[in-house]
Amino acid sequence: MPDKLAQPKATVVKNVTKRLREVILDGTLKKGDRLIQEEWAEKLEVSRMPIREALTQLQMEGLVEIVPHKGAVVTPITKENIEEIYYIRSMLEGLAVEKSLPFLTERDKEHLHEILIQMESLDLTGETNDEYIRLNSEFHQTLMSGCPWPRLRKMVETLGISPIAPNLLIDYYQETQREHRLIYEAALRGDPEELRAAVEYHILRTKNNLIDCMEKIKKHA
Repeated sequence: MPDKLAQPKATVVKNVTKRLREVILDGTLKKGDRLIQEEWAEKLEVSRMPIREALTQLQMEGLVEIVPHKGAVVTPITKENIEEIYYIRSMLEGLAVEKSLPFLTERDKEHLHEILIQMESLDLTGETNDEYIRLNSEFHQTLMSGCPWPRLRKMVETLGISPIAPNLLIDYYQETQREHRLIYEAALRGDPEELRAAVEYHILRTKNNLIDCMEKIKKHA
C-alpha cells in the first residue's frame, strides 16, 4: 500500500508515531492490547514500514513492548507513574546537586556554560531532537558530578526521566531553557540551597507540563 499522499518517509513515520502514541495515551489502546501492524497500516493508509519504525520509537518511549511470537503489546505510562518518578527524582537530584556544588571545579562550571550555549543555539522545530536530549542529560550529569555519595547518584540515574517526555514537551523547550540558565546562575553563585531549589522546581514543573500534555491528549480523543 503506498503511503498516504506520497509524503516524505520521515513525515509519514512522524505522523504515524504521533497517532499511535495518542491512541495509547488517550486509552483507546489499553495495557496488554496487541498493536497489529497490518490493521494499523490499513487504518492509517500507509505501508507496514512506517508502522514498524513507529513501533520501534514507541518501544524506546516505553509505550509498547515487542514480545516474541506476539508482536507489539501496549504498556501505557500513567499519570501516577509520572507523579512518582518525577517527585522522587526532584528530591534525590536536588539533594545530589546540593552535595555536588562544593566540589565542582571552575572547568565543570565552564562546561555547564558551554552545554547551555549549545542547547540555546539548537533548532528545536523537529519532533525529536536527539542532540538536545543528549546535551540535557550531560547538563544534569555535570551538575551532579561532584556529589560524593555514589549511591545517591546511582539512584538518580536509575530513575531517569519518562522516555515520552522529549516528544510531548517540544512546546516547552524555551521555558526549559530559561530554567536551565537559572540553574547555571545558581551554580555560579555557589549557593547549594539555591541550586537545590532551582533543580527541584525545574523537575516538578516538567512533571506538571508532562501530565498536562497527557490530559490534553485524552480530552481531545
